[in-house]
Order: sequence, then structure tokens, then C-alpha cells
Amino acid sequence: MTQTPINPHALLISDRDRQQLLDLLQWLRTTRPDLVEKSQNPYQAPAKKKFLTQLTETASDLALVNPTDLHGHYRVTPALKKSAVTTAAVMTGSNLIDALGNFSVFFFAFKSLSLVPALGISVLMTVAVLKVANALCVASSHGHKGRWGWAMTALVLGLIPINILQTAATGVGAEIFNNASELAQLRASDSLQAILKTKDDKLTEAKKNLPPVITECQQEKQALEAMPRKNALEEKAFQSRYVRIYGTFQNQSQPLNLPLEQLPLCLRANRLQTSYDDHLHLLQQDIDHFKSQRAALGNDLDFLKQIAPAQYDKTFLESKSWFWLPENDQVEVRSGIELVTLGTRNFFGKLQRGEWNELGLNLFLTGLSVITSLAAIGMAISFSLSKDTQLSYDHQEKERIEQWFRQMRLTLSSLHQEQVEQLKNASQPSGLNIQDEPNNHN
Repeated sequence: MTQTPINPHALLISDRDRQQLLDLLQWLRTTRPDLVEKSQNPYQAPAKKKFLTQLTETASDLALVNPTDLHGHYRVTPALKKSAVTTAAVMTGSNLIDALGNFSVFFFAFKSLSLVPALGISVLMTVAVLKVANALCVASSHGHKGRWGWAMTALVLGLIPINILQTAATGVGAEIFNNASELAQLRASDSLQAILKTKDDKLTEAKKNLPPVITECQQEKQALEAMPRKNALEEKAFQSRYVRIYGTFQNQSQPLNLPLEQLPLCLRANRLQTSYDDHLHLLQQDIDHFKSQRAALGNDLDFLKQIAPAQYDKTFLESKSWFWLPENDQVEVRSGIELVTLGTRNFFGKLQRGEWNELGLNLFLTGLSVITSLAAIGMAISFSLSKDTQLSYDHQEKERIEQWFRQMRLTLSSLHQEQVEQLKNASQPSGLNIQDEPNNHN
């Protein structure tokens, strides 16, 4: 009688392994019928997704933080799944709120290109920034052994700065959207201030450019007053200089309509002084008239349109209301870059001056962005430090899981072999062995 050799692998399979395998197969049949069908038809081509479904999935990948990307896959507990979903929702909400502000800033920056190109560029840039923000959120959450440096770098140099910039962009975008007319007035005020500065500079330059004859006359007067007159010689020198400065009595009695070059020094200076003073007076009068007109009108846009129509048309664009109501017509700054610059200056200026009541909705949206950004950053740090997250990247867990699956595959192979043996035994005919038949005939 031949002894059947002992299968060494059989010693590795226990009743507990068999029961776990059966439970696993039952779970797959009930919860993952797609995997069961795939195992039965391994060469079946995957079903082609509809365009709308594919578009939705693409948009979801771009706009949302995927919870499964926040942790490893070696050991994922139900608590970790729940925490990942909550963290991803907060991160997504924060980034989407900031994306609205980013879109406003991008759109107004490129609005001078016309509507369709501005919308296209704004959407592309907003999606790009949103994708980067989502990636930084994921990278900051991957704090585990071997990757702490990358996670901290993504947090400190990526997630925190981009949230600060996006929060600022949210405030600026809301400021531009809500206060376009105020920004137009601010731009008109800048233009008027530039015009006024030009006038002031012109007056200052004129005051500096005193005619040389007047200066020379003043110097000669001082020198004449300092001359001694104690003797006849000194008196003669005094009279000679006096005549050169003021002329003779006959010169002084002559009409002042003589040519300028024929007049003595100080008489020429007096005539030039009068002309010079008149010029300064006209410049100052022009400045005063400019200021009084501006104050009387009380609207810098209207005043700029009145005194500098060419500059007004070059700087501003008048848009009609959709309902053709004149009171709803708007004046906007033509240049998108200028508009964003004005919005940034006005928004941070109000913050610096503490004009909270002037911010209104802008302050609410900015505050909401700040709160959600802080929450996203805090949850990224907390999530990466949690014990469950660390275990999801633990290589020892990975080894235990792979060992368990190897055990399950071995058990499955053993069960399959047992079924094959049973089928072979069942297919053999009952009764005598074929090799014994000749002996029976004898």
C-alpha cells in the first residue's frame, strides 16, 4: 500500500482561514457584484461612459478634494473615512469660496479684452489656481514617516500663502464687483490730482525762475546802500552807480513804453517784476479756480469730463443699464489692470482706516474666506497628525494585509484543489478496478 505524501501547505490553512475566505467571498457577492462580474468576464471591455457623466467626473476631480487622496490605503478605518470626508469637505468649501473671489479678480483684470476672452481666461486661471490649492491641501495632509518634510513645505510655503492670497483676492474681487462706481470716482480723483499737481508744479517752477534782471537789480540796490559817501570822490562813485541802476531824472520821467533794453537796470526790473507777478497771479488764480469749480460740482467724474473730455474718454467707459434707465447707467474704468489696482488700494485702505461700515458685504465674504481658510489649514494639520492617518501609511500594516491576502489566496487555491479532487473522484465508476478484469475472466 502506497502512502500518500503530506502536503506541507496544508498545514498553513486552518478552519479559521477557510471561514474568513468564505465570509470574504460572500461579502464580495453582496456588496461588490461588479467585481464578481469582472472576475467571470475578465476580458469584457469596460462600458463607455456618457459624455455628461465623464464631464461631471472631470469637473469633480478639478473642483473637489477627494477624501481618499488624504490618507494612505494600508489600513483605513471607518473613523478615518469619516474624518477624511469632513476634512475634504472643509478644504473644498474654503477653496471654492476663494475661487469665486479669484474669478472676479481675473475677470475684471482681463475685461478690457471683451466678454468672451475675459470669461475664458478667467475660468482657466481660476480652475488652475483651484487645482493647485486642492493639491496643496492633499500634500499638507500627507504627514507621515518619510514625508514630513514635504508635508511641512507644502503647508508653510504653499497652503498658507495661497490661502492668504486667495483671501485677499476675495476681498478685492468683492470690492470691485460692489463698488465699481466708487472706484471710477477714485480714478477720476487721481486724474484730477495729477492735473492739479501739474498746475502746482508749474507755479513752483515759475517762482524758482525769477528773471535775472530782477535779481541783479536787488543785488545792485544792496550794494548802492552800502557805498560810503564821505567825500566828493565817493559821492561821485555813488551817483554813477545810482544813474546806472535808476537812470537820470530825465530817464525816470520818460514814459514807460520805451523799449525794455533802453531802460536802466531797475526800471527794467520793475517792468519785468510787474509782468512776472501778473504771470504768478494768473497761475495761482487758475489753481484756485480749478479747486473752487471742483468743490462746487462735487463729482470728480463729471468735472473731469467737463475740463478734460479726451482724457475722460480714454480712461472711462460708459455702459447703459439693461433696463434703459438713466439712473442705473454706470461709468467704469476701461483698463482692467487699473481697476484691480484701484480695488486693491480701496479695499486695503478701508481696512487700514478701520472703515468697517464701508466694507459691508466685502467684509462678510473676506471674513468667511478667512474662517474657512483657517479651518482648512487647521484640519490639514490635525488630520495628518492623527493616529489613524499614520497607520494608513504604516508599512507593517501593509505587510500584515499582504500576508493576509496571501493566506486567503492560498486557502482559495486549496479549496479549489479540493473541489477538483472531489470532481475527479465523483467521475470514476463504482465497482472493480479495470486492471483486475483479466484475473476475473480467468
